[in-house]
Parts: sequence; structure tokens; C-alpha cells
Amino acid sequence: MSREHLILNGIFYVILTAFFIYIFVREKYLVSKIKIYRDKFSDWLIKILKVQGKPLDKGIRKTVNFVESLGTALILVLIIQKFYLGNFLVPTGSMIPTIMPKDRLFGNMMIYEFSMPKRGDIIVFKEPIQNKVLYTKRVMGLPGESVEIKYGHLYVNGKQISDRHYSAIGEIGDQTWIVPKKGDEVTIVPGENYTNDFMERNINIGEVQKYLLDNPGAISQILPDVNFYVNGHKTGMILDLIHNPENVAKILKGQTVKTKLNDNYFMALGDNTDGSYDSRMWGFVKESRIKGKAFVRFWPLNRIGLLN
Repeated sequence: MSREHLILNGIFYVILTAFFIYIFVREKYLVSKIKIYRDKFSDWLIKILKVQGKPLDKGIRKTVNFVESLGTALILVLIIQKFYLGNFLVPTGSMIPTIMPKDRLFGNMMIYEFSMPKRGDIIVFKEPIQNKVLYTKRVMGLPGESVEIKYGHLYVNGKQISDRHYSAIGEIGDQTWIVPKKGDEVTIVPGENYTNDFMERNINIGEVQKYLLDNPGAISQILPDVNFYVNGHKTGMILDLIHNPENVAKILKGQTVKTKLNDNYFMALGDNTDGSYDSRMWGFVKESRIKGKAFVRFWPLNRIGLLN
């Protein structure tokens, strides 16, 4: 993370925090000011609608008051959740036994604005498969490291780093992957020229992109034998590069794609190691996809506690 990035993030959070402190300190003053403008808006609305009679007049004022109060509260809550304290529901069992299905978690949304994820962090990120929903997994491979699964355990740079059992399922198998880092050269090598297959079906690049997004795991079906290399070493999928239409167009023609990475990547695995859809199947998580660090479970009440 560059110094300039840290400085900009620091300035942003200082301004945002000062804004919330101002709201807290000047609450009474702000409420009175808002009431003045709210009443003026109600008067204007009543005049425009030509409302007559106290019941309708009173109803409009109550409605305006309710909408303003609800809207203000909602905006503040959304800002807090996006930049300070996220609120997440875990729908699946991929993190059992650490996190159970339907658990609700709080996430620290500031921490990765000032530091990189560390091994063992439970992260919340926007998945790179369909680019739609948030996943919760544990960081186990850091940028630049070599990772492999052997003897039922995860090895990083040749050393076993966890007693947790990991199955060599998915794409990783018995391979050693290099976790991509910023500045690495990535080469995508297609196994064949796929153009004729798609031309016969009159499928364009946009439709190929949509199919890949709508069908998790479709890359191995629609574009078989596509391999990824980091600095010449075969590695796992980097799906963010497949989301680029220009790259897909070249791959369909059987052309090799070469690009330099502008972001760090991480290997994210579920604690439910035999029942987790994670980096073993779909590759690496780009740093910019990571939204926050899950650090406490607040629901259900009988299992409130910090996450480790």
C-alpha cells in the first residue's frame, strides 16, 4: 500500500469522523435547523397541493416528518456500515465450525484502508465468480507466496502453516500455485482457438461474458484448457482478468494474453475445508474486492463473541 494511498485514506477518515463528531456535539442545533426547513417544505407542499382542512394538513406534516427522520437515519446507518462497522449475514456453512449458517457478524471496514490483510484474517469480499454477492473466508495465502496442499495440510513456501485439514479439491489438486502480487506479469494461455465454436452459434463476446458470470465454474466448460501463469509459473485462475472483454476476445481466438498486475491477490479458504467453495476452485481474490475484516459475531445471542 503506497504512502499516497495511506495519506488520502487518512484525510478522508479524519474528515468523515469530524463530520460525525460535529453531528453528535451539535445535535440540538441541527435538529432545530432541520425542523425549520422541514416545516417550510410542508408549508410549500400543502400550498402546492391546495390542501384544505386540519386532518389533511396534519397528515401531510406527519408524513414529511416521518420520511425525513427515516431518510436521515438510513443515510447515517449506510455511511457507518460502509466506512466503519459493516453488518453481514453468513448464509452458508463454508466457515463451519468458526461461523455457522445464519450467523450475523460485524466487520471492521476501516482496517484494510490502512493495512493489508494478514494470514488468518476472516475477510468479507465481493466474490470474483459472478461479481454479485459477498463471501466470508479466511486469508491463508499472501501475495507472492507459493501455496500447495499435500498430506492433507496447507503448505506455504514449503512449510506447513496450519494444523487444519485441507483437501486438495478443485483446481489446485497437487499443484503448487504462486499467489499473484502487484507488478507480476500474468500470462493466460488458451489451449486452442475457440472462435469457430462460437461463430457457429453466433455468440458474441458480450454473451460469452454474461454466460461466464451467470454460470459459476463455466470457464472450464466454455473455455477448456485455459492456463494462468505468474512470472512463468503455472498458477490458479485470476477471474478478474476473464471479466475483461478484450482478454476474452483474444482467448477465443487462441491468442496468449499478457498483462501486468496493478493489484495484490490473496488465497481465501473456508474453515469447512471439505465443504467450502473457495480459492481452490476459482482462484484468487483481488485486494480491492476485500470490504472488511469480520471480527465479532453478534447473533445468535447465545454465541456472541470475537472471531478467531
